[in-house]
Amino acid sequence: MSDRLPGQAPPEAGQPTVAVVGPFSGPRAQWGELLTAGALAVRGYPVRWEPIDDRGEAERAARIARRVVGEGRFAAVLGHFNSTGAALALPVYRAAGLPVLLPLATAHGLLKPHAGAALRFCPDDAGQAAAIVRACRRAGQRRLAVVHDATGYGRRLAELLTAAGGERAVAVHDGTAAGHGGPALDTPAGTARVYCGEHHRVAAMLRRHGPAPDGGLVVVSDDCDVPEFAGLAGPAAHGALVARIAGGPQSRVTAAFAALASALAKHPGRRGAELLAQVRGEPAERFDTVGDPLGATGGQGWEVVPVRPAAAPVTADERYDVAVVGAGIVGRAAALEAARAGSRVVLLDGGRLGGSASAVSGALLRAFEPGSGARELAIDSFRRLWGRADAGRYGFRRTGALTLLGPEHLADAEAGVRALTRARLAAELLDPAELSHRWPELDGRGLAGAVWEPHGGYAVAAVALAVLLDKAGRAGATALLDWELGALAAGPDGTAELRPATAATSTATTAATSAAASTTGSGSSGTGTGTGTGGTTATDRPPLRADVVLLATGCATPALLGDRLPELAGARTRRIRYGIFDRGGHTLPTLVDLVSGVWGRPDGADAFLAGCPVPEWEVPERSGRALTPAQVAAIRAGTALRLPFLAEAAFRTGAYGTDLYPPAGPALGVVPGTPRTVVACGFSGGGFKTGPAAGHRAALAAQQLRTGRPVRTARPPLATAGGHIAEGTDHD
Repeated sequence: MSDRLPGQAPPEAGQPTVAVVGPFSGPRAQWGELLTAGALAVRGYPVRWEPIDDRGEAERAARIARRVVGEGRFAAVLGHFNSTGAALALPVYRAAGLPVLLPLATAHGLLKPHAGAALRFCPDDAGQAAAIVRACRRAGQRRLAVVHDATGYGRRLAELLTAAGGERAVAVHDGTAAGHGGPALDTPAGTARVYCGEHHRVAAMLRRHGPAPDGGLVVVSDDCDVPEFAGLAGPAAHGALVARIAGGPQSRVTAAFAALASALAKHPGRRGAELLAQVRGEPAERFDTVGDPLGATGGQGWEVVPVRPAAAPVTADERYDVAVVGAGIVGRAAALEAARAGSRVVLLDGGRLGGSASAVSGALLRAFEPGSGARELAIDSFRRLWGRADAGRYGFRRTGALTLLGPEHLADAEAGVRALTRARLAAELLDPAELSHRWPELDGRGLAGAVWEPHGGYAVAAVALAVLLDKAGRAGATALLDWELGALAAGPDGTAELRPATAATSTATTAATSAAASTTGSGSSGTGTGTGTGGTTATDRPPLRADVVLLATGCATPALLGDRLPELAGARTRRIRYGIFDRGGHTLPTLVDLVSGVWGRPDGADAFLAGCPVPEWEVPERSGRALTPAQVAAIRAGTALRLPFLAEAAFRTGAYGTDLYPPAGPALGVVPGTPRTVVACGFSGGGFKTGPAAGHRAALAAQQLRTGRPVRTARPPLATAGGHIAEGTDHD
């Protein structure tokens, strides 16, 4: 095994190293893939993620903990999915003062003996038991036969379920799963069977037992929430339900990676309790004094849903109903909506999980926009996602959102506040005196007022992207996130032919991108989707076919479409860049200044993320997290005009990306000509606040185009204020 997880550059001197402990081999290796994906989601942070394979075996955990502590070079530990192993390892880590992040160790009461040593990013098994019992009762199944596989995990969960189920719950030990004889399973009619244990063992039990009699419910525990489970269980999994962490296990793993990466990027020298305290303030979750997420035991954070069907293999000349290209916020939302509508969907991206502009987005979220078109999308996105009670699962932090206005914006602001109020979204128009009173840290020169949205805020981008991908997969979409589109052509039967990038194309575009970046001072490279991004090649893969292609490819879109959409002919790329600074006790909401172009938001518990217009146009599509001193100075000077405290605030870290600015604003709709194509691009920094609605509308257009019903084309593109979203602002 490599000494670092995929997608990382070679380590640099002084970079903190994190031990990532999990099942990278053996029967539970598919769970280890969550750790690989989590590291890719935070690619570019100055942290070295070192994998250590525990094969999912509890007895290895204590040995690994002693090894990690003995080497003395790790800043923290992330992983230990096996709760029994985590319980053995935690005393070792605590004695050494080494912080631990547990994304998926769900055992009830795990942290109580080790308060202050670890943070857990998942709900616990008492909540899982409560959720399963509720699901069975709602289905009319009053009796529960609780079957476990003789593992520590299975036995503990069975005990919790038996207690939660009351006198009508009966625990059954199916010892055959442990390799020896056991009692036959014979349950009365109307009894739900609940299987607890490791996914490959549960699959074996299901195959042996078959369906429950008289339509009895079959529920399997959260360890079975992996794509391979249905294939292992075979027909016995049909109609079964699985208890799972709401938002999917990948979201919890990604949340842990994002919190630790952000903490170490801002404070690379912090260790022990000081580092763990820093991590506490980073995610959307809030933790109790023990280290558990608040509300972890009452069934919150769990859902009971159908077992995910086994994924069909992708074969030569595979044909899909809809191919969504680009796995940023809009592409993932579109793939989810198209799959929910019943289409056979593939989601393609050459940048894997961490290379798009969405991955480095500040993810500012509000519903107000001065232009009616963008405002309509933002309001719809709040209805669909950001305004929902469960938006915290997507990494959403509700800080309030403030849009600062000049005199020329007041009429639009009044209309916008009325529109938000009609949509039942709280908003009010503040005058300069009220604005200054509430936020004296702001320099109010040139301001005529502000729109205040108490329910606005920001999202942790990596977490939101992970949840959308999970939901798209559960809806039936196939994701190929190492598949780079090289060319789009019309097939002989009228379908779209998607050809993968060739080695020559990828090499040439990578070289061109690198050369261009060296002249713009962009820092280290990132990858994206489509021509010119330097993403992963797919030279050994055949073309894919689709009835309709949906392009959510950002800056790569004009090259992929050629002259099919003249409105994109003059589209320009622009660098975005932000810094993260100590906020020095200042309390500010998420904000966008339509006058100066300054934008920003809180970042964790003690920092403020801030950006301003960057006058760098016609740049290659790249993203990363390395800024030069000159770039930091420019951000500081630009943002201090509105936020004076940033002039002296300590700089911690930053990031950059690239946005596409079409001359007439975003394009969202059907592209003329063949192959049949829908486009959703050019949101110029507004992707997160409008992405859920834009993805929905793009998916609807693709569905209508595929079925032959008349649809509105992308001419004219979606109208926005002044031709495009306020220049240089709101890169979310």
